[in-house]
Amino acid sequence: MINNNESLLLELESFFSALSDRTRLEIVFYLLEKGKATVQDMSRDLKKSQSLISHHLSCLRNCGVVKVEKNGKYSEYSINGEDVKEIIFIATRHAKNYGKSILSCDIIKEEKENR
Repeated sequence: MINNNESLLLELESFFSALSDRTRLEIVFYLLEKGKATVQDMSRDLKKSQSLISHHLSCLRNCGVVKVEKNGKYSEYSINGEDVKEIIFIATRHAKNYGKSILSCDIIKEEKENR
């Protein structure tokens, strides 16, 4: 049972936390659209500093959401496999179906306010 596996619960909590930040979600959707991109591309197109993009990419890479490949002097980032893409697509469909109730959740609102 998952309930009895503390390590797995901690890993899942961290994975979903990686996807709970707006900038990281913007990066994920950008990469889903573009396929792959450099920090410079993302910084320019998302209108955010390169250091901020790099910081968030580090989190996404550590959590297995994105992967990086060297291409000459540049590093190109992309979504790390079909499983991650499927998770994002399923979550997107769920959010579209339950958006009003998700946004009205008082517990989530309270947690956001306390951050």
